[in-house]
Amino acid sequence: MIAIIDYGMGNLASVAKALKYLNYDSVITSDPKVISASSGVILPGVGAFAPAMENLRSKGLDSVIIDSAFSGKPFLGICLGMQLLMDGSKEGVNLGSAMGDYVTGLGIIPGRVRRFETTDLKVPQIGWNKLVDCKGSILTEGDYVYFVHSYYCIPEHQDDAAGYAEYGIKYCCALEHDNVFATQFHPEKSGEAGLQILNKFAMRTR
Repeated sequence: MIAIIDYGMGNLASVAKALKYLNYDSVITSDPKVISASSGVILPGVGAFAPAMENLRSKGLDSVIIDSAFSGKPFLGICLGMQLLMDGSKEGVNLGSAMGDYVTGLGIIPGRVRRFETTDLKVPQIGWNKLVDCKGSILTEGDYVYFVHSYYCIPEHQDDAAGYAEYGIKYCCALEHDNVFATQFHPEKSGEAGLQILNKFAMRTR
């Protein structure tokens, strides 16, 4: 059973629907015991970094997420769920932060999150974009996938970067470190290419 973490900010139903289509069992849950007992974990996310971290902490989910990520079971972060894996984000610094210039994240993969700085392109990036320089095991070079975001991840270690996209700059749009995977784009909204990515991840939970 794959646990889709419900912390009040996420595209939960679409992820569950995609997994059902691929014939994988999943459950939308905020119960730490269910998450701990699952064969795999998905951390989705839609919205802003600071409120998301506040929700995770208030629901006591931050520690079970960290434990799950380091347990060896397959773990996937999607969109904001990818950003939350980082040490911190520039988004929401005006709300206060233990890291000063950054709002503190989960710290599962070392790195920071920064806003697109471009006057030539609309921010947020909304729409289809191509994956390039893919080395991640669940990605395919040249696939077009669907993005909705204003911020992007800068991993501290380039070996954690599994794929890139270009939007004014070339940026990391996917992460992979041992059992932990993450995509800035929404595989559940990315048609056949996205389903293949979800399937490659979910196969690891069996």
